[in-house]
Amino acid sequence: MSAKFTSRSVLQAFKRHVSARANTARQESTDAAGLQVSKLPNGVTVASLDSTTSPVARVVLVANVGPRFEESDQLGITHCLRVSVDQANKSKTAFELTRHLTQIGANLSCTATRENLMYSLDCLKDNLDIGVSCLVSAATQQAFKPWEIQDCQQRIVFEAAVVEQQPEARLTEMLHQVAYRDTLGRSLYAPSHMFGKYSSEMLMEYVNKNFTAERMAVIGLGIGHKQLTRYLKTMSVPGSGSNTAKAAKYSGGEVRHEIGGDTAYAAIVTEGLGSQNKDAVALSVLQCVMGCGPTIKWSNGSAASKIIQAAGQATDQPFATSCINTTYSDSGLFGFYAVAQASQMGQVLKAVLSEFGSVTKNGVADQDVQKAKMQVKACAAMMSENGSNVIQNIAQQLLSEGTVQSQEEFFRLVDSVSKQDVVNVAKKVINGKPSMAAIGNLSTTPHLDELM
Repeated sequence: MSAKFTSRSVLQAFKRHVSARANTARQESTDAAGLQVSKLPNGVTVASLDSTTSPVARVVLVANVGPRFEESDQLGITHCLRVSVDQANKSKTAFELTRHLTQIGANLSCTATRENLMYSLDCLKDNLDIGVSCLVSAATQQAFKPWEIQDCQQRIVFEAAVVEQQPEARLTEMLHQVAYRDTLGRSLYAPSHMFGKYSSEMLMEYVNKNFTAERMAVIGLGIGHKQLTRYLKTMSVPGSGSNTAKAAKYSGGEVRHEIGGDTAYAAIVTEGLGSQNKDAVALSVLQCVMGCGPTIKWSNGSAASKIIQAAGQATDQPFATSCINTTYSDSGLFGFYAVAQASQMGQVLKAVLSEFGSVTKNGVADQDVQKAKMQVKACAAMMSENGSNVIQNIAQQLLSEGTVQSQEEFFRLVDSVSKQDVVNVAKKVINGKPSMAAIGNLSTTPHLDELM
């Protein structure tokens, strides 16, 4: 569990500050790292990085249309869009789409974050013309035939049932809901009261409203820029006009769900920082100061984590805890999560909270800051070796900021963070209004007002 939160949250700060500075002007631009960026005549941003010798290329179409944009009568519609990626569209039947992808050995998938929907194609370079055609048709030419929508809703029910059996996933959804209520509080999964209620008309209305050129980008890895733009020259955009996102408003509060068992899961956060905030990098350093879980496989992580050390002194039973730093375009969550035996959760939460409070009162040591800065840079560098992370990083930066920064530039930002910067951001964030989510056997888990 620790690794899951660690890689995602440290990388999120990196995602907003990595790869080469790009020009969003109409003309093509190239930097030393090989990143090329241009715009299609229809306004969609295209970026490519042809720096891999692998025979496989990856092309991702990213649309800034995640759950945060759903209205109250559209809850879960992003979930429905995600599972309908293999359905018939205006240029291909479901059979044709599947046959073409199978014949060229390609993989087409769709994933969602709270802000973006990402259609990904992995394909041999020799077959990219067919693969990109399938990708574009699936992402921009949806047909939403009623009988196929009915079939995909069965998958929605199945996925929702699977999530119900995963306390960690439910904790994440509960935490966002209580922290933001709407916008970033919208779930990645459809609520039960919406099962069977998604219609072709509802889906098409959402696509036409949100799939606009300025909110879409296509990024290729292992493909030349001219080749990619040639494949996309006939790409059409479903939506028109602009749709400004409602600003995320942090609310705070507490939500609990008792499901019994021997274990309790809890997370306590305050409002963090948006990706474009000047203190976002310092907050990532603070996260590593507090502790992001074990850095040695199968170890308890106590040697490298302040909060694991604190929790370990409070209980002799098995537990896990890690600092959370989740970053979005205009807000974020910062705090920690913990998993412990139900009878021990109170002691664990109080010990970890005390450690967070100590940072705001007593500051941090220079050696802890230097170690944390090295951890941030190492995590960012290792994550950038993964093609999926690189391409997602470029897409998110282009859509949220319009520019992309180099890894060297990010490293300089990390190196410039001082001990006082970390202390200042700690006081700014940790002393904010708290939110708490808890699930499991909560018989001895304190309420938020008993902890703060």
